[in-house]
Amino acid sequence: MNAVKQERLQNRLGPEISEFRQSCQTIQLATVDADGKPNVSYAPFALLDDGYYVLISQIAKHARNLLENPQVSLMMIEDEASSKTIYARKRLTFEANVVVVERETEKWLAAVEQLKERFGEIIDGLSGLEDFKMFRFEPTQGLFVKGFGQAFQVSGDDLVDFVHLQEGHRRIKDGSEVTQPTEER
Repeated sequence: MNAVKQERLQNRLGPEISEFRQSCQTIQLATVDADGKPNVSYAPFALLDDGYYVLISQIAKHARNLLENPQVSLMMIEDEASSKTIYARKRLTFEANVVVVERETEKWLAAVEQLKERFGEIIDGLSGLEDFKMFRFEPTQGLFVKGFGQAFQVSGDDLVDFVHLQEGHRRIKDGSEVTQPTEER
């Protein structure tokens, strides 16, 4: 993709992704334990310059998984009630590295403050509990899906590297490409 097209795509999708991300209060987490058993959960999050921050009790399975296997797949997804079609909900997914943030460091304090700003006084109580750990998720690569035939690769560094995925759906009978799921032939 040439630089002009890349810039136009960035200018169009960048603000949309940012707005979508800000509209989400929670992030879904796909984790795996030391034996390779998967688990899916969620957590409220705050976004700082260097990643997504979540505060999770290590009593929870997903926190223990993150400690044992510091890799995660993240997803923010459009609410079912506001989606135009259940099969094509807007979503942003990322693979990410996991970092445990040490208590009372500058990063810990900034993350607690941002979480408190988003979710209120409950953060004071949770962050004061010994079993709660702060995790930072550093996105590596991702995907922004706007709907059918509208999937875009997203980089982990400030969401600046967009590449539209070229492969589309194909009909079973004649192999022609489908542009919309309800398209008549």
